[in-house]
Amino acid sequence: WYRAFIFILTFLLYASFHLSRKPISIVKGELHRYCATLHEGQVQFNSWNQKASGAPHRQPADNETDCSWAPFDQDNYQQLLGALDYSFLCAYAIGMYLSGIIGERLPIRHYLTFGMLASGAFTALFGLGYFYNIHSLGFYVVTQIVNGLVQTTGWPSVVTCLSNWFGKGRRGLIMGVWNSHTSVGNILGSLIAGYWVSTCWGLSFIVPGAIVAAMGIVCFLFLIEHPKDIACFSSLAVPKGCENGTHRFRLQKQIFTDDKNKPLDPELQCLLPSDGKHPVHQSHVMVLPADGGGG
Repeated sequence: WYRAFIFILTFLLYASFHLSRKPISIVKGELHRYCATLHEGQVQFNSWNQKASGAPHRQPADNETDCSWAPFDQDNYQQLLGALDYSFLCAYAIGMYLSGIIGERLPIRHYLTFGMLASGAFTALFGLGYFYNIHSLGFYVVTQIVNGLVQTTGWPSVVTCLSNWFGKGRRGLIMGVWNSHTSVGNILGSLIAGYWVSTCWGLSFIVPGAIVAAMGIVCFLFLIEHPKDIACFSSLAVPKGCENGTHRFRLQKQIFTDDKNKPLDPELQCLLPSDGKHPVHQSHVMVLPADGGGG
């Protein structure tokens, strides 16, 4: 059941990463939107009053029909919104290379926990711009860059952990099912961000950020990096016939008899050197096909 637990846990951990990346695509429409339809009723009412009073007709000013969030209310808003995307993607591409190098030298559990806590913090920081009325493009771009860098801790960590628990025998099937975390995370991220986008778009970032940070704490408390980290896989507690990660072979426990007069089993004889008296060194292991296993 340890394998099932690690499978589900890593699935949820990386789904939360995708959950936190989705809000920006949902909120873009709120950062720049045209609100003429919201003022249509008021404009018609004012027009009726103007006709009744004989006052000249007045066209509404741009700032009366533009509900965009500065600085995305400018004419080049498409370039500004695009800057949010490519700043994150460029940082993610560069950080992925560096993350693999750094991740090999640090414990997976600690490294992934740091990445998730940092991702949650910077995702929520973007949303705080709404509550603190921040209209600086640099603030949002820098937040996206740092968020892209720390999010690169996710993929190398969860893939390494999953590889430690599942061998090559069924890796294709395992990865095929496990990779659905992308769609699950995107769906949940869209639902959560869409719930607040029209009323308080800051929460569209803060809530996913809090979820990622909470999953980072779960990662620190429960993630088991390698089978050897639990007692039942230790060298003192390896049961007879304990399966290795491939599911296709079974490690046979070495059993030697003290009765020198008893004939040795032919398979046991293979474990002895040519003199037939001394066992092989402990570092030597014989791997035999499992019962009913292939190959």
